[in-house]
Amino acid sequence: MLAVRLTALDLSRTVVRPTPSAMTELTAAGGRLMTPTPHDKLTIWKARTAAAVRPAMRPFLDLCALPMWMPDFLTPVGCGSGLDEQVDAVLGTPVARLRAELCPPLATGELPPRVAPLAAGDPDAVRRLGTAIRAFHAVAVEPYWIDMVTAVQSDWVARGMSIASDGIEHVLRTLSPWLNWDAPSLAYECSSGIDLTLDAADRGLVLQPSYLKLVPAYLDVPPEPVQIIYPIEHRPAPLIARTSLADLLGQTRAAVLGAVVVARNTTQVARVVGTSLGSVSQHTAVLRSAGLITTSRTGSSVLHAATPLGRSLLDAARTGF
Repeated sequence: MLAVRLTALDLSRTVVRPTPSAMTELTAAGGRLMTPTPHDKLTIWKARTAAAVRPAMRPFLDLCALPMWMPDFLTPVGCGSGLDEQVDAVLGTPVARLRAELCPPLATGELPPRVAPLAAGDPDAVRRLGTAIRAFHAVAVEPYWIDMVTAVQSDWVARGMSIASDGIEHVLRTLSPWLNWDAPSLAYECSSGIDLTLDAADRGLVLQPSYLKLVPAYLDVPPEPVQIIYPIEHRPAPLIARTSLADLLGQTRAAVLGAVVVARNTTQVARVVGTSLGSVSQHTAVLRSAGLITTSRTGSSVLHAATPLGRSLLDAARTGF
């Protein structure tokens, strides 16, 4: 059992992330692919992803092969949720941390010897890891990102309405069947069977919803807030690769359209899609001209939202037109 003790200040600083995290979804994808997952409901996704695996992806998949362990450095905290900034953070991991996380499973034989250069911080091994991450992301997550974002945003909207009407403690009690709120602690059963109590110690709590995670996980990297990653309860199934929509609009523009199913400002869209503010502005201008999104100003913020036509296009793409 892992329990996170929260003070009143921690509760006031508790946030629910509105979008999935690229590296969280990617490590969850690697874990589902590399370890046994009985009764996995995403059979089509798993079969397609397995068929697309290539040797260049091995440096990343090697790190996903243990059933109850994943290196923490693969899911960096304190940066955005987009792939580019998270990959930069992963590749910038200090050598001391690589050694601390990778050498123990190397010594016990749980990781293969070919991981040793990465554990030593070898620049070529780090570069190969970056290549492997991007290659695996291109087949395991990127084609399905719109569905993942849409599902997580729907979950987030429900939580936001619940906070407004019932308060944060009600949200914690109803957040997930895997999590248990018993003031002042939020807890879940660990698959590893460990018993651990963490004190958030006024740092706050970040709740990160995930599409592909099967069980909760935590990250505790002071002075950052404690982070609990939890599987969203209601997922559309199966995941559908939106190749036809990407072919029609382009991958980034299709992702921008998917990101504004829930109204977002330009900065938020850039974080979700993992691109620049300038790129978002260009794509939203084209989508707006086509009648697929609307743009409105609220105070100093410019909000973009999908129109009924834009939503219909997304729905049609998901069902294969």
